[in-house]
Amino acid sequence: MVPRSAATVTKVTRQDLDVGLICADRDGNRIRIDRLDQPADGGAGTISYHFLNDELRVQEGIQERSIEQFLAEGWYIAAPGKAL
Repeated sequence: MVPRSAATVTKVTRQDLDVGLICADRDGNRIRIDRLDQPADGGAGTISYHFLNDELRVQEGIQERSIEQFLAEGWYIAAPGKAL
Protein backbone atom coordinates (compact mmCIF):
# COMPACT_ATOMS: atom_id res chain seq x y z
CA MET A 1 0.00 0.00 0.00
CA VAL A 2 1.32 3.45 -0.93
CA PRO A 3 1.63 5.85 2.02
CA ARG A 4 -0.76 8.80 1.74
CA SER A 5 2.14 11.26 1.99
CA ALA A 6 3.80 9.86 -1.17
CA ALA A 7 2.42 11.60 -4.26
CA THR A 8 2.45 9.35 -7.31
CA VAL A 9 1.38 12.01 -9.84
CA THR A 10 2.29 15.68 -9.52
CA LYS A 11 1.92 18.83 -11.59
CA VAL A 12 5.05 19.68 -13.61
CA THR A 13 7.19 22.54 -12.29
CA ARG A 14 9.99 24.41 -14.04
CA GLN A 15 12.53 22.39 -12.00
CA ASP A 16 11.08 19.10 -13.33
CA LEU A 17 11.59 19.99 -17.00
CA ASP A 18 14.19 17.88 -18.77
CA VAL A 19 14.67 16.54 -22.30
CA GLY A 20 13.06 13.11 -22.61
CA LEU A 21 10.55 13.70 -19.80
CA ILE A 22 7.10 12.23 -20.51
CA CYS A 23 4.14 14.25 -19.23
CA ALA A 24 0.36 13.83 -19.43
CA ASP A 25 -2.64 16.14 -19.21
CA ARG A 26 -5.91 15.43 -17.38
CA ASP A 27 -7.34 13.79 -20.52
CA GLY A 28 -4.49 11.27 -20.73
CA ASN A 29 -2.72 12.88 -23.70
CA ARG A 30 1.00 12.21 -23.33
CA ILE A 31 3.96 14.17 -24.63
CA ARG A 32 7.74 13.81 -24.64
CA ILE A 33 9.92 16.89 -24.21
CA ASP A 34 12.38 17.11 -27.10
CA ARG A 35 14.17 20.43 -26.52
CA LEU A 36 14.48 23.06 -23.82
CA ASP A 37 15.84 26.55 -24.32
CA GLN A 38 16.30 28.05 -20.86
CA PRO A 39 18.37 31.24 -20.94
CA ALA A 40 21.03 31.49 -18.24
CA ASP A 41 19.72 34.94 -17.28
CA GLY A 42 16.37 33.43 -16.19
CA GLY A 43 14.46 34.70 -19.24
CA ALA A 44 11.24 33.17 -20.56
CA GLY A 45 12.67 30.26 -22.58
CA THR A 46 10.90 27.83 -24.90
CA ILE A 47 10.01 24.15 -24.84
CA SER A 48 9.50 21.80 -27.80
CA TYR A 49 7.63 18.51 -27.56
CA HIS A 50 5.80 15.77 -29.49
CA PHE A 51 2.49 14.15 -28.66
CA LEU A 52 2.75 10.37 -28.18
CA ASN A 53 0.38 7.52 -29.00
CA ASP A 54 -0.44 4.59 -26.68
CA GLU A 55 2.80 2.82 -27.66
CA LEU A 56 4.76 6.00 -26.78
CA ARG A 57 5.61 6.61 -30.44
CA VAL A 58 5.55 10.08 -31.96
CA GLN A 59 2.01 10.90 -33.05
CA GLU A 60 2.16 14.48 -34.37
CA GLY A 61 4.60 17.12 -35.49
CA ILE A 62 6.63 19.12 -33.02
CA GLN A 63 4.90 21.70 -30.82
CA GLU A 64 6.70 24.73 -29.39
CA ARG A 65 5.56 26.98 -26.53
CA SER A 66 7.06 29.34 -24.01
CA ILE A 67 7.88 27.52 -20.77
CA GLU A 68 5.37 29.68 -18.86
CA GLN A 69 2.59 28.82 -21.32
CA PHE A 70 3.47 25.11 -21.13
CA LEU A 71 3.35 25.11 -17.32
CA ALA A 72 0.03 27.01 -17.35
CA GLU A 73 -1.52 24.23 -19.48
CA GLY A 74 -1.37 21.91 -16.45
CA TRP A 75 0.83 18.93 -17.41
CA TYR A 76 1.54 16.14 -14.91
CA ILE A 77 4.36 13.67 -14.28
CA ALA A 78 4.51 10.38 -12.40
CA ALA A 79 6.86 9.67 -9.52
CA PRO A 80 9.89 7.54 -10.41
CA GLY A 81 8.82 3.96 -11.03
CA LYS A 82 5.14 4.89 -11.43
CA ALA A 83 3.08 5.04 -14.64
CA LEU A 84 1.01 7.94 -15.93
